[in-house]
Amino acid sequence: MNIPLDNLSDMAVFTRVVELGHFSAVAREMHQTPSAVSRQIGRLERLLGMRLFERSTRKLRLTEAGAAVYEQCRSLVSAAREVVALRDSQQAVPHGLLRVSCPKAVARQILHPLMPAFLARYPEVDVQLIVTDRQVDLFEEAVDLAVCITEAPPAGLSGRPLMAVGHGVFATPRYLADKGAPAHPDELARHSCIYLGE
Repeated sequence: MNIPLDNLSDMAVFTRVVELGHFSAVAREMHQTPSAVSRQIGRLERLLGMRLFERSTRKLRLTEAGAAVYEQCRSLVSAAREVVALRDSQQAVPHGLLRVSCPKAVARQILHPLMPAFLARYPEVDVQLIVTDRQVDLFEEAVDLAVCITEAPPAGLSGRPLMAVGHGVFATPRYLADKGAPAHPDELARHSCIYLGE
């Protein structure tokens, strides 16, 4: 049976009504009106097809069915609290394996010098550097973070600029004295160049 998500909220409200003993107390806690709380309890009763409370003008008393429902709803609320606590514990201290892909030059000149301080600050984190000049597939290779030299991140991924990377053409004074200095990039085709394969 599919239970609408609204009914999970109703179960949590029902649990608090049992624990506090009054619709008005729950209403104050949740910044609602007592009638709104009553409507949620009524909606849960209609879903389950049973009365959960015997009501008088001054008192609420659980029915036998209501007591059984309360035990299950209390477990549900307890599980929800554990989920929130798990979130808090996960956020409290970074830990686990972090797989980072980066080009060789970036790894050698930028990331490697930063690693000791990073690992000292986050001792529960294990960093696995994947040093390669090829473009990695983050999903297929289970890479968490890729440092790329690019104008824009690949389609379907988000990114942020870390630093500007300049490109240049360099020559020794002796080479220029022997071959002459190019006046335009097109002239590089006539020169002896060592270039990056990628």
